Amino acid sequence: MAPENGRAADPVTFAGGVLDRYRHVCAFMDGQGDDAVLDPFITQGIDRGDRLLYVVDPAASAAPVTRIRHLGYDAGQLLEDHLCEVRTWSDTYLQGGSFDQGTMLHQLDRMLGGADSPRIRMLCDMGWAIDRPGIADRLIEFEARANFIHARHEHVVICAYDATKFDGSFVIDILRTHPMVLIGGILQENPFFVPPSEFLKERSATLEN
Repeated sequence: MAPENGRAADPVTFAGGVLDRYRHVCAFMDGQGDDAVLDPFITQGIDRGDRLLYVVDPAASAAPVTRIRHLGYDAGQLLEDHLCEVRTWSDTYLQGGSFDQGTMLHQLDRMLGGADSPRIRMLCDMGWAIDRPGIADRLIEFEARANFIHARHEHVVICAYDATKFDGSFVIDILRTHPMVLIGGILQENPFFVPPSEFLKERSATLEN
């Protein structure tokens, strides 16, 4: 896919891998060593003029800005220049107090839309889904359908999950919806990924039986 509107074609590197053909990552993280993995990705983005977009716990909304300052950058200027934005679960995944797949897909498309935008590096903390009854099926389908949106853009989206806080069947299915996976701090093309059309068709047949 050619870069949109002259966007730099420099490959995005992350955790020892390259995000070029696929840019939707399932990152299994547990808080230990996360900064060591994310910091080079963040600094590369800032140095190239990419836009950072964080989706975080409302209680941790200051953490991304604090981290950027720790890395030696003027976080205030990046915010003013719209090269960094922090959104919370409350105004994204849980807008209106609950998760609605269609609403969030529409919002994701809007957040990543705009050919005039610099390349976006979006980091989503998926901890909002922990211990939410009935969320698994809707979230798994959302992640699969999100691939249709990601295929239209050059942006990079990293969905961070703590695998120890979700049950095994959920982890397996969420893994199948991401073409790239970060495990043990190493990025690799995901051999378990199923193209979204095929995945959704398979899932629909399973649920009907």
